[in-house]
Amino acid sequence: MARHFRWVVAVILAIAAAGGDRAAAAEPHAIAVRGSVSDAVGVPIVGQAVRLLKSRSLVELHGLKSRDQHVEELRVTTDEHGFFEFEFPVDAAFPYYYLRFYDPKTFDAVKYLLPEDQDISRQVKKGRRIQSTVALKTHPDWPQVQELVDQYGPGSHTGQIVRSLGLPSKRTPQGPGRELWTFEKAGVAYLVEGAKVLETHRLPGTTPGGDSAGAEPVIPAAQEDRP
Repeated sequence: MARHFRWVVAVILAIAAAGGDRAAAAEPHAIAVRGSVSDAVGVPIVGQAVRLLKSRSLVELHGLKSRDQHVEELRVTTDEHGFFEFEFPVDAAFPYYYLRFYDPKTFDAVKYLLPEDQDISRQVKKGRRIQSTVALKTHPDWPQVQELVDQYGPGSHTGQIVRSLGLPSKRTPQGPGRELWTFEKAGVAYLVEGAKVLETHRLPGTTPGGDSAGAEPVIPAAQEDRP
């Protein structure tokens, strides 16, 4: 009787342990990510967006076609020291993970070059903690942009335009003291006279806002979905 009782208890404990193992296996493990963002000379960049993207390929049964999908899992911003830190649960349905160090709506593409995405898929797969240090490279046009801003004044219309859009792609004389500044990527041109903007022209075949220097690249998917 006692032997039978011990056998029953052992079976119950084994079943409970197996169930616990399955439950533990079903729980996604979390990956810790920390790092910093600075400029080319090491000055911390405050409020810089850091985004976690995950990617996968989806097979469409109709036509047996596949398409890529990448999703923004989360985003944080750097603190007053340029540091960031976060944790995220690993999603087994997405084999590829990337860190993206900008938001195209807020990134200062006039002063800095777009940083490359960092592929962290291997570290995520191995369950490793991730450490990332990024130094933004200064845009080669930045010294000339500063010169123009200083020349016309940061509070002037022309100074604000250059600081927002960068160097004009063309500067065409339009008479004494006047120039037509064309910004092809932004799809706009301004007739300026010194620090004043006299006229604004939308370039043919463009839409307001035009192309952005900080436009979102496809890495590696064809579309992005925000959860």
